[in-house]
Amino acid sequence: MNDQQVRSLLAKTAEAASRGEFEPFKTSSIFDSTAQNPDWLGEEPQRLQKIMPA
Repeated sequence: MNDQQVRSLLAKTAEAASRGEFEPFKTSSIFDSTAQNPDWLGEEPQRLQKIMPA
């Protein structure tokens, strides 16, 4: 694609891209296995547990 074609394509897709409407894997936690399995991360280190409320 030449520069003009790229600019044209980006202009056509800018609105949908700004909402993330067609990219739920980027804009939600639905596909985030770590979010669905927080135990994979393990416990926070003691030093963080002391400064952060439970």
